[in-house]
Amino acid sequence: MTDTKNYWMEAESASEAIFIAREALATLQVETDPSTAEAVSCFNDLYRYATDPDAPVKSGLVQQLSTNPKLRNDMRILLERVAPLRPISRAAASSGSTTTRFGTGFQMTLRESQADHEQLYVIIKLQDLACTPNTLFVINDSEGCDRIPLPEPTDGTVQLLLGSNSTLAVSLRDPKTDVFMR
Repeated sequence: MTDTKNYWMEAESASEAIFIAREALATLQVETDPSTAEAVSCFNDLYRYATDPDAPVKSGLVQQLSTNPKLRNDMRILLERVAPLRPISRAAASSGSTTTRFGTGFQMTLRESQADHEQLYVIIKLQDLACTPNTLFVINDSEGCDRIPLPEPTDGTVQLLLGSNSTLAVSLRDPKTDVFMR
């Protein structure tokens, strides 16, 4: 059997121990302001975010995915299991930016617009025409996790137009960014 430790032994008197205990109790009973309290996300919130594009996003989840590396990694692991279109492998190192990505069932190419150099086309060629993703997930270690709705494919190709300097375009060029589609 383990011995219980008396945490009040350090108090010089019983009245000091009671004062310490009352102060601790008062601290625990303070009402927290719901606007400043951090919402904690659970697996159900992540799963709903990953699998249901129409479900409302839980308040604070996107920010937590940006700031919490463990939660972001949990999201990556979840998408590796539930997303039918995922990267074949994560690029370990590269001397430049990525312009083409290959994954299970897709090829993604980033192409600068000929008409406007401030725009970037994201062209996703689907190998299986029966698999039509409606959501793109972009997970970057520094930027967090973005969930982007995709338009319907035309002849097995999905196209997006982005600003060439947008955070999404920068993330897609980063070889360490993971891309999933569902």
